[in-house]
Amino acid sequence: MHTSVILSEALRYFNDSEHFELSVVLFAVAVERLMKQRLCELDDVLVLDKNNSVEHLVRFKKLQDKVKNIQSRQNLMTRKERRETFLTIPYNEVISRYEAMFNLNIEEDEAVTDKHELKRIREERDRRKAALVRLGNMRNNIVHYFEYYFNPVDEGLFILNEILPFIREMIQEVSDADKYEDIFNETVFEKLKAKEEELTRQQSDTLSQKIREKKEEYNELNPELIEERKKINIRSSYDEREIVRDSMECPACGNASFCVLKLYTESEDDLSGQFLTVGRCFVCKLELSEDELKNTGML
Repeated sequence: MHTSVILSEALRYFNDSEHFELSVVLFAVAVERLMKQRLCELDDVLVLDKNNSVEHLVRFKKLQDKVKNIQSRQNLMTRKERRETFLTIPYNEVISRYEAMFNLNIEEDEAVTDKHELKRIREERDRRKAALVRLGNMRNNIVHYFEYYFNPVDEGLFILNEILPFIREMIQEVSDADKYEDIFNETVFEKLKAKEEELTRQQSDTLSQKIREKKEEYNELNPELIEERKKINIRSSYDEREIVRDSMECPACGNASFCVLKLYTESEDDLSGQFLTVGRCFVCKLELSEDELKNTGML
């Protein structure tokens, strides 16, 4: 099955709320296959895991006829080639190699010497890498766990704003880009635009209610407790490297006690940890996700 078919199905299910999680899995598969395809077109060894045997490497590169040892060559020729026995690199390693070879499609021009511009480019690349890891973790949660938290509004906007642009960029770089020409047609674009407007409206409504409820809770707090919380030193709880911004005005209680943090979290398998950006107020205890921070313009 060609990746274009998988991507078409992902887009079809994306607009169907009952099958939205299936679309996430298919998007993750499409992203992994596109990254592997471009790596493979550069050199097919780039998608092989380091634990492959020499025999696997030789067969994968189709170099059987160049093997000097007669017995080894005969063994290779008589055995049926089973490409499924090759150990290819897992998803997170695909991301790392794609970043090493192609900068995740965010180029860093050697002519750029301005430190602020270089920082912006590298931060943008870090955000893209984090987005790809997030997509992989979403896929793993859906496939491997029966119980998991999934917010279709936030994740839907994430797919629209972070993943689909990357997919469209990759399509332009692979050798069979023509097979994808009819996927993002005018009808699909109209549906995606309508979906984005719908999800954005839902996210804003949910966020407004969340802030409103936290403001009501704050108004009922004991004044002494409020003053006590205002004295909390954020650096006594978090490392300086974890603090992105601090002393911001909280959208709920109005105190300069809101901070944006970048925290590392580990998954249950301890293999796919990631950095999460969250916003927290030390006075009213409002907590916002990265998506909500972007919605409020605080990130």
